[in-house]
Amino acid sequence: MISEVMGKFAEEPLTNYEILRDKERLVAKVVVNGVTFYLKGEKIEKPFLERLIAFIHEASRSGLPYIGPEKTLDGADYVEHEGLLFILERKGEGAEVEGINLRQIEEIACLMGKEHALSLSRELRLGRGTSWGMFGGNATDALGDYDENELCFLDLTRVLEENGSFLEELYLIRSLYESRRAALEQVWDDLPIGATQGDLAPYNMLFNGNRISAVYDYDIAGDERFVNFSVASAIYLAWHYDGFKGEESEEERYEAFLAAYTRERPFTELELQVIPDLIAVIRPFRYDRVENGIEQIKQGKGKQFIEETISLLQS
Repeated sequence: MISEVMGKFAEEPLTNYEILRDKERLVAKVVVNGVTFYLKGEKIEKPFLERLIAFIHEASRSGLPYIGPEKTLDGADYVEHEGLLFILERKGEGAEVEGINLRQIEEIACLMGKEHALSLSRELRLGRGTSWGMFGGNATDALGDYDENELCFLDLTRVLEENGSFLEELYLIRSLYESRRAALEQVWDDLPIGATQGDLAPYNMLFNGNRISAVYDYDIAGDERFVNFSVASAIYLAWHYDGFKGEESEEERYEAFLAAYTRERPFTELELQVIPDLIAVIRPFRYDRVENGIEQIKQGKGKQFIEETISLLQS
């Protein structure tokens, strides 16, 4: 299959290839005449892929380091083969990083601010949500329906009910969470939204020193409320990213991220209004934190986790 599809993109034969992923989507590292590419195929709708490619091209033309798909020999942006739609990305310049410093966190924030400003000014839309979204209903696990924040809350409350040791605390957690979420839901549809890459994180980037030299991997790209995406990303890089290289505290990293972001796209008054509620529900219900907390509860060691969860919800 790889050779057949690559025959649509290049006249030269493959030097070699390596399949990196073959579940849900196919990703292969391919080399043609000494040049490295990534061939990516998945089952997605053509209209979405075409909107995504247009978004990537628009970002690239605007100076963002987004790697767009290579053209086929007959000038197309993708190849349809055995039920999959394939794009080919040339490997970008720069290096992968195993850890980042504060300057690189600020670079990610600046890039995100530029992306959101571009999407807003051009009214760019992809027609589906992202994995960061809220209030999708969880009717399916599709992007746009999937609400990881709510699912993490439900996972924790179910374990607390079954455990029976923190029923008073469970009542308070449920009350605080539902109150915060209700305040967000009331204004959610009024918050600025637009097309996003969906996962602007170090593992989807190459760096040249402290500068981002390439962005790739758009498999969870979609439309998202900008303030939700930026706050969630700031929380991830400040408190949950494994590999920070610096002396700055988590709070300093978070503040630096949002300061850099707003230099490129200032928040609206409504966005500023919802940030406290976003922080209060996102920080305690990150999936990794909840998974660790559930394990502690099952081992009879969950008191500190529960107290911290309540404190974060009240902040």
